[in-house]
Amino acid sequence: MGAWGYGLLQSDVELDVVDEIEDEVAKIAKTKRFRLLHPKHPARVKERLDGGVFHCAFLYFHVKKWNHGMIYLVVMAMRLGSTIPADDLAQVIQTLEETPMYKEAKGQLEQGLAGYKNNGEPWDFQSKSIVDAANASITNEQPAGGPNDMEKGMEEILKHQKEWEAKQAKEPKPATETKPKVDLPQEEKDRLDAAVKAWFNFQMAPE
Repeated sequence: MGAWGYGLLQSDVELDVVDEIEDEVAKIAKTKRFRLLHPKHPARVKERLDGGVFHCAFLYFHVKKWNHGMIYLVVMAMRLGSTIPADDLAQVIQTLEETPMYKEAKGQLEQGLAGYKNNGEPWDFQSKSIVDAANASITNEQPAGGPNDMEKGMEEILKHQKEWEAKQAKEPKPATETKPKVDLPQEEKDRLDAAVKAWFNFQMAPE
């Protein structure tokens, strides 16, 4: 694993988190795959997210206390122009304050959350791709702070991710695959039920 820059989606750790998010969202959406980072059909993916898949996944990650899952789900949704429920936006702003991230990446997300219109228009975080960041690193165009700060930031992110994974490993696994059961207030259960019914109406899965 490596980090090629301090911006959003410029490290292998972040891309691993996105892979895990896509796997979890695919289960929720009852489809084999659900690409969020580079979908073949962005409009279809956005439609499914807006139809309730986003909120179901966000609630699930929130109950599981997976901070990076919530944060990067929002990042992916904003890149696609998905309409994010106000309560979920408020929650991710609070979560962002207590979650270790690179200063540049956190700043990009904070700026995005402040400027996101939430009206279907995708948000450009103005963050180099991991390939461009890697090329810049190779040509010694590393961001201020140098490799030591980058390694320190990577350690913090990895530590947080490993702590979450360790908690998941301790949880008892059902004999057969079932829908995740969470203890939520009745109001949240009603919202979740409504969201589930909404995305069941979509018959075409994104590729």
